[in-house]
Amino acid sequence: MKLTVKEGKAKKIHIYIDEEYRATVDSDYWYSEKFRNYKEINEEELTELLNAVSFRRAYNKGLDFLSRRPYGTKELIKKLCEKGHEKEYAEKACERLFELGLLNDEEYARILANDLLEHKNYSIKRIKQELTFRGISRDITENTVLLLDNDPVSRIIILIKKKYINKINDEKGRKRTVDALMRLGYSYSDIKTALNTLTEFDGEEYYD
Repeated sequence: MKLTVKEGKAKKIHIYIDEEYRATVDSDYWYSEKFRNYKEINEEELTELLNAVSFRRAYNKGLDFLSRRPYGTKELIKKLCEKGHEKEYAEKACERLFELGLLNDEEYARILANDLLEHKNYSIKRIKQELTFRGISRDITENTVLLLDNDPVSRIIILIKKKYINKINDEKGRKRTVDALMRLGYSYSDIKTALNTLTEFDGEEYYD
């Protein structure tokens, strides 16, 4: 079979077999590969070439995603598959990214957990759920949350003072506040303790 290539835009190399288009890869990769010197190719070599191209495309896309924000391994594999890359090559690409230190579940979990705690105001329970949902292993999740501030009542008090202090003076407002805090993953008992701590100055406990 005859192997030919044509240069495209943005450093792309388009690969043709017997004048039929088969794949595209970046020029940096193409000119570093043995196939750049081939004029003829057999079925076994073609399979090897197409496998190499599929891996490279998944790898490049993984790099692109990681340049925008951190990812966990399972989350990145899923993202690559959603973009049309076969799971085999998505997994191999992530293995290589891990080997290069560009993909690290522990570091990703730490960054994500701190963001969820400080900016989303999630509880430890909700953070654990979110890490698990994104494919972080149980061991990494447990070790990550151990490093976080785990004083839920204090955090609830801070949240109420910041966002809900004007809403807890009547029953309807207090209910909405409780519902909002429970959606963040805080327990009813901790919310009750926080509310009673904040309102004990007027001699009334809102929750008993």
